[in-house]
Amino acid sequence: MHIGINAQLLSDSQNYRNGGVSRYIRYLLTALTKQPGDNTYTVFVNGQNIIDSLAPHPQITYFAAPWPEKQPAARVAWEQITLPSLLRQKRIDVLHSPVNVRPELLPRSCASVVTLHDLAFLRFPAVLTPVKRMYHKTFTIRSLQRATMLITDSDSTKQDAHELVGIPNERIQTIYPCIDERFSCMRDEAKIRFFRQQQELTEGFFLYLGTLEPRKNITTLIDAYALARQHYKLQEKLVLAGGKGWLYDTIFAKVRQLGIETEVLFPGYVKDEEQVLWYQAATAFVYPSLYEGFGLPVAEALACGTPVVTTNVSSLPEAGMGLALCVDAHDTQTLADTLHRVSTDQALREKCLTQAPAVAQKFSAGTMIAQTIVAYEQAAKLHTNARSHQGLLSVE
Repeated sequence: MHIGINAQLLSDSQNYRNGGVSRYIRYLLTALTKQPGDNTYTVFVNGQNIIDSLAPHPQITYFAAPWPEKQPAARVAWEQITLPSLLRQKRIDVLHSPVNVRPELLPRSCASVVTLHDLAFLRFPAVLTPVKRMYHKTFTIRSLQRATMLITDSDSTKQDAHELVGIPNERIQTIYPCIDERFSCMRDEAKIRFFRQQQELTEGFFLYLGTLEPRKNITTLIDAYALARQHYKLQEKLVLAGGKGWLYDTIFAKVRQLGIETEVLFPGYVKDEEQVLWYQAATAFVYPSLYEGFGLPVAEALACGTPVVTTNVSSLPEAGMGLALCVDAHDTQTLADTLHRVSTDQALREKCLTQAPAVAQKFSAGTMIAQTIVAYEQAAKLHTNARSHQGLLSVE
């Protein structure tokens, strides 16, 4: 088959745009170069600089779109107006839209696969800006309803797609995102000690790594951290790493309100090559999100052998694999108690180190891409059967 992949949201910017969905696309394309199957691929990316950052492969052709990803209106227009004609010209059999939305007007001969990352705009509409809510209500719902096949990042998101949008389960396939191989590298304790000294974090630290936005529930973490310092005399700092997303002012205001500006650090966006050391050097990774389609940082931290505290909602227990300590997202006292526990529980730390390879294996790139190619094949078969059925009905 000839597979098209709309990789417009693959970014090389050093901010939150190079976070979750961009990394998903990059890992997908990297895995394809190692395990492409019998198919050929045309990958639609945003600019020659993106092509230069990707590994070449004889079965993969990259096509650079001239409409900038950083201008959402232009990107959406390209996706909805220009891409369908390109699919027709290039005789694409299956289009994979890896970030929630497919073009409205696909060629009749083209099946579609859409990866749904989450339905936060339905579960928690207040944590998105009005523009983002409008975009998802306009495009995402219709894309899910019209897609030949859906890929969801977790069983939790699969259930959401069925319950909230009415997508039949037989059209949905859960395929866990993969963890990059760098997160399963051997720990270098001397290098980790030097990193802590360099960052002035020799007393240890709790790490959050992700976009600064309301859904991540960071203000509750700050409250719990302040409570744990008061009750348990914790010496560890709190590091809130990640790019500014949207509606983040309350996070900084909370730190000022509690008077803990010297104890809470904001290093900003963390480059890919630095993420492993941040995870490995942390006393624990804390991810208090209200809702996640998967929660990749939880799995990444566990693959690094670092204890994890997260919440018991949506897909996070799936990402936590029974190793992460899961608490109520709104229970500040329990979160504070758990921060104390995770900072002192040596048996948990040793268990996480021992189980780290199993986490990396479960969320491997090879597994993800093999299952994704099967989804392409299933979509092509479903589309062919549907067209044959429509042909019979028209004859009758």
